[in-house]
Amino acid sequence: MLDWTRVSPSAIPLLLFALRSGDLTLATLRTLTVLRGQMLGSWVLGLFQSAFFVLGAAGLLGSLSEPLNLAAYAAGYATGNVIGLSLENRLIPGHSLLQIVSSHRSSAIAEALRRAGWGATEVMGRGRAGTVGTIYCYTARRAVDRIKERVLELDPSAFVTAQPVRQLRGGWRA
Repeated sequence: MLDWTRVSPSAIPLLLFALRSGDLTLATLRTLTVLRGQMLGSWVLGLFQSAFFVLGAAGLLGSLSEPLNLAAYAAGYATGNVIGLSLENRLIPGHSLLQIVSSHRSSAIAEALRRAGWGATEVMGRGRAGTVGTIYCYTARRAVDRIKERVLELDPSAFVTAQPVRQLRGGWRA
């Protein structure tokens, strides 16, 4: 284990920052694996996350007299959230269902999505200001930003939401 009394006082803030940012990075990824029902992955991440947390907390509690140590621990917390979300966007595969609402250009948007190789189902409905088209588009999460950019090029006032899809059965390219 880590003996904090043998760590150089100048290295303690760096170590606290690294442990806390690692803890929160793993916590973010673990939460996402839990939401996706990935038991083994969440168990492994939880094991390492808890070790990082205990080591960091022990180091902080043993050195609270130095304000820089508390600041490093807090900065590690904030940084870990950002790193975890960034890694999640790059590493963890998944799919999203985009819901695109357009009051003027829904047919053009649906056609453009189909021409680009994405599936698009258009449903007409009634909104506060009249008829609107809602397009449902299932895609890999990595493509969500590209699709959103394309939709907003065609209709800057379109309303776009994305929801994670946990299970897929049937349908286009299932």
